[in-house]
Amino acid sequence: MKKTRILTIDRRRDLLSLFVIMAATTLSLLAITISQADEKAATKATDEKTAAAEEPYQPKSEIELRRELSKIQFYVTQEEGTEKAFRNLYWNNKKDGEYHCVVCGQPLFTSRTKFKSGTGWPSFYAPVNKQSVGFREDWKLFYSRTEVHCQRCTSHLGHVFNDGPKPTGKRYCMNSAAMKFIEKSAAKKETAESEKE
Repeated sequence: MKKTRILTIDRRRDLLSLFVIMAATTLSLLAITISQADEKAATKATDEKTAAAEEPYQPKSEIELRRELSKIQFYVTQEEGTEKAFRNLYWNNKKDGEYHCVVCGQPLFTSRTKFKSGTGWPSFYAPVNKQSVGFREDWKLFYSRTEVHCQRCTSHLGHVFNDGPKPTGKRYCMNSAAMKFIEKSAAKKETAESEKE
Protein backbone atom coordinates (compact mmCIF):
# COMPACT_ATOMS: atom_id res chain seq x y z
CA MET A 1 0.00 0.00 0.00
CA LYS A 2 2.90 2.32 0.73
CA LYS A 3 4.24 1.72 -2.73
CA THR A 4 0.88 2.60 -4.31
CA ARG A 5 0.68 5.79 -2.25
CA ILE A 6 4.20 6.82 -3.26
CA LEU A 7 3.37 6.17 -6.90
CA THR A 8 0.17 8.19 -6.61
CA ILE A 9 2.02 11.10 -4.98
CA ASP A 10 4.73 10.93 -7.66
CA ARG A 11 2.09 10.89 -10.39
CA ARG A 12 0.35 13.89 -8.81
CA ARG A 13 3.66 15.77 -8.72
CA ASP A 14 4.35 14.83 -12.31
CA LEU A 15 0.87 15.87 -13.40
CA LEU A 16 1.15 19.14 -11.44
CA SER A 17 4.56 19.83 -12.99
CA LEU A 18 3.17 19.04 -16.42
CA PHE A 19 0.21 21.36 -15.80
CA VAL A 20 2.51 24.19 -14.65
CA ILE A 21 4.73 23.73 -17.72
CA MET A 22 1.71 23.74 -20.03
CA ALA A 23 0.28 26.85 -18.36
CA ALA A 24 3.61 28.68 -18.60
CA THR A 25 3.98 27.69 -22.26
CA THR A 26 0.43 28.85 -23.02
CA LEU A 27 1.05 32.19 -21.29
CA SER A 28 4.32 32.64 -23.17
CA LEU A 29 2.66 31.94 -26.50
CA LEU A 30 -0.17 34.32 -25.62
CA ALA A 31 2.32 37.06 -24.70
CA ILE A 32 4.21 36.52 -27.95
CA THR A 33 0.97 36.67 -29.96
CA ILE A 34 -0.09 39.91 -28.22
CA SER A 35 3.36 41.39 -28.73
CA GLN A 36 3.29 40.52 -32.44
CA ALA A 37 -0.20 42.02 -32.78
CA ASP A 38 0.98 45.23 -31.06
CA GLU A 39 4.01 45.39 -33.36
CA LYS A 40 1.81 44.92 -36.43
CA ALA A 41 -0.58 47.65 -35.25
CA ALA A 42 2.30 50.03 -34.52
CA THR A 43 3.91 49.30 -37.88
CA LYS A 44 0.58 49.85 -39.65
CA ALA A 45 0.05 53.18 -37.84
CA THR A 46 3.61 54.29 -38.68
CA ASP A 47 3.20 53.22 -42.31
CA GLU A 48 -0.08 55.16 -42.57
CA LYS A 49 1.50 58.28 -41.05
CA THR A 50 4.51 57.97 -43.36
CA ALA A 51 2.29 57.50 -46.39
CA ALA A 52 0.23 60.55 -45.39
CA ALA A 53 3.39 62.59 -44.84
CA GLU A 54 4.83 61.52 -48.19
CA GLU A 55 1.72 62.51 -50.14
CA PRO A 56 2.47 65.73 -51.98
CA TYR A 57 0.40 68.73 -50.99
CA GLN A 58 -2.43 69.41 -53.41
CA PRO A 59 -3.01 73.18 -53.49
CA LYS A 60 -6.61 74.28 -53.10
CA SER A 61 -8.33 76.30 -55.79
CA GLU A 62 -9.31 79.91 -55.17
CA ILE A 63 -12.96 78.80 -55.04
CA GLU A 64 -12.17 76.21 -52.34
CA LEU A 65 -10.14 78.74 -50.35
CA ARG A 66 -12.89 81.38 -50.50
CA ARG A 67 -15.41 78.78 -49.34
CA GLU A 68 -13.22 77.46 -46.46
CA LEU A 69 -11.62 80.67 -45.18
CA SER A 70 -13.16 83.75 -43.61
CA LYS A 71 -12.75 87.06 -45.47
CA ILE A 72 -9.87 88.17 -43.22
CA GLN A 73 -8.15 84.76 -43.51
CA PHE A 74 -8.35 84.91 -47.30
CA TYR A 75 -7.18 88.54 -47.37
CA VAL A 76 -4.16 87.80 -45.17
CA THR A 77 -3.07 84.44 -46.59
CA GLN A 78 -3.86 84.90 -50.29
CA GLU A 79 -3.62 88.66 -50.82
CA GLU A 80 -0.71 89.21 -48.41
CA GLY A 81 -2.78 91.50 -46.21
CA THR A 82 -2.28 92.47 -42.57
CA GLU A 83 -4.90 92.27 -39.84
CA LYS A 84 -5.34 95.01 -37.24
CA ALA A 85 -2.99 95.11 -34.28
CA PHE A 86 -4.46 94.24 -30.86
CA ARG A 87 -7.74 93.25 -32.56
CA ASN A 88 -6.86 89.75 -33.62
CA LEU A 89 -7.33 86.31 -32.12
CA TYR A 90 -3.89 85.29 -30.82
CA TRP A 91 -1.92 88.47 -30.02
CA ASN A 92 -2.45 87.87 -26.28
CA ASN A 93 -2.93 84.08 -26.28
CA LYS A 94 -1.06 82.53 -23.35
CA LYS A 95 -2.26 78.93 -23.74
CA ASP A 96 0.16 76.05 -24.33
CA GLY A 97 -0.01 74.55 -27.82
CA GLU A 98 0.90 74.85 -31.48
CA TYR A 99 0.06 77.29 -34.25
CA HIS A 100 -0.69 75.63 -37.59
CA CYS A 101 -1.24 77.09 -41.06
CA VAL A 102 -4.94 77.88 -41.48
CA VAL A 103 -4.80 76.81 -45.14
CA CYS A 104 -2.90 73.49 -45.13
CA GLY A 105 -2.52 72.56 -41.43
CA GLN A 106 1.30 72.56 -41.38
CA PRO A 107 2.75 73.16 -37.88
CA LEU A 108 4.43 76.58 -37.87
CA PHE A 109 5.12 77.82 -34.32
CA THR A 110 4.71 76.70 -30.71
CA SER A 111 3.75 78.61 -27.59
CA ARG A 112 7.25 77.85 -26.22
CA THR A 113 8.77 80.37 -28.66
CA LYS A 114 5.98 82.96 -28.38
CA PHE A 115 6.80 86.20 -26.57
CA LYS A 116 5.14 89.52 -25.74
CA SER A 117 6.45 91.99 -28.30
CA GLY A 118 4.06 94.84 -27.59
CA THR A 119 3.21 95.09 -31.30
CA GLY A 120 -0.34 93.71 -31.09
CA TRP A 121 0.38 90.67 -33.23
CA PRO A 122 1.47 87.19 -32.11
CA SER A 123 5.28 87.15 -32.12
CA PHE A 124 7.69 84.23 -31.99
CA TYR A 125 11.47 84.03 -31.89
CA ALA A 126 11.64 80.79 -33.95
CA PRO A 127 9.43 78.53 -36.08
CA VAL A 128 8.74 74.89 -35.23
CA ASN A 129 11.54 73.95 -37.64
CA LYS A 130 13.44 75.63 -40.45
CA GLN A 131 11.47 73.74 -43.10
CA SER A 132 8.05 74.94 -41.92
CA VAL A 133 8.37 78.52 -43.20
CA GLY A 134 9.81 80.23 -46.25
CA PHE A 135 10.95 83.80 -46.93
CA ARG A 136 10.65 86.45 -49.68
CA GLU A 137 11.75 90.06 -49.99
CA ASP A 138 8.81 92.46 -49.64
CA TRP A 139 9.01 96.08 -50.93
CA LYS A 140 5.35 97.04 -50.44
CA LEU A 141 6.11 99.81 -47.93
CA PHE A 142 8.92 101.36 -50.04
CA TYR A 143 11.57 99.66 -47.94
CA SER A 144 12.76 96.08 -47.75
CA ARG A 145 11.13 93.67 -45.34
CA THR A 146 11.32 89.90 -45.15
CA GLU A 147 7.96 88.27 -45.71
CA VAL A 148 7.27 84.89 -44.06
CA HIS A 149 5.06 82.32 -45.75
CA CYS A 150 4.07 78.70 -45.13
CA GLN A 151 6.66 76.54 -46.88
CA ARG A 152 4.06 73.94 -47.79
CA CYS A 153 1.24 76.02 -49.34
CA THR A 154 2.98 79.44 -49.67
CA SER A 155 0.25 81.26 -47.72
CA HIS A 156 1.33 84.64 -46.38
CA LEU A 157 1.88 84.59 -42.60
CA GLY A 158 3.57 87.88 -41.72
CA HIS A 159 7.11 89.29 -41.54
CA VAL A 160 10.33 88.59 -39.66
CA PHE A 161 12.50 91.32 -38.10
CA ASN A 162 15.91 91.35 -36.42
CA ASP A 163 14.73 92.87 -33.13
CA GLY A 164 13.61 89.75 -31.25
CA PRO A 165 14.84 88.17 -28.02
CA LYS A 166 17.58 85.62 -27.53
CA PRO A 167 18.46 82.97 -28.56
CA THR A 168 17.68 83.92 -32.21
CA GLY A 169 17.32 87.71 -32.12
CA LYS A 170 14.38 87.30 -34.55
CA ARG A 171 10.79 88.51 -34.21
CA TYR A 172 8.39 86.54 -36.38
CA CYS A 173 5.46 88.97 -36.40
CA MET A 174 2.55 86.82 -37.59
CA ASN A 175 -1.09 87.41 -38.46
CA SER A 176 -3.51 85.47 -36.28
CA ALA A 177 -5.79 85.04 -39.30
CA ALA A 178 -3.08 82.97 -41.01
CA MET A 179 -2.90 80.44 -38.20
CA LYS A 180 -5.04 77.96 -36.29
CA PHE A 181 -4.12 77.44 -32.64
CA ILE A 182 -4.26 73.86 -31.35
CA GLU A 183 -4.13 73.70 -27.57
CA LYS A 184 -1.73 71.09 -26.16
CA SER A 185 -4.46 68.94 -24.56
CA ALA A 186 -6.49 69.04 -27.80
CA ALA A 187 -3.39 68.17 -29.83
CA LYS A 188 -2.80 65.11 -27.65
CA LYS A 189 -6.45 64.06 -28.11
CA GLU A 190 -6.21 64.43 -31.90
CA THR A 191 -3.03 62.35 -31.96
CA ALA A 192 -4.61 59.65 -29.77
CA GLU A 193 -7.75 59.54 -31.91
CA SER A 194 -5.77 59.28 -35.14
CA GLU A 195 -3.71 56.42 -33.66
CA LYS A 196 -6.93 54.52 -32.76
CA GLU A 197 -8.07 54.66 -36.39
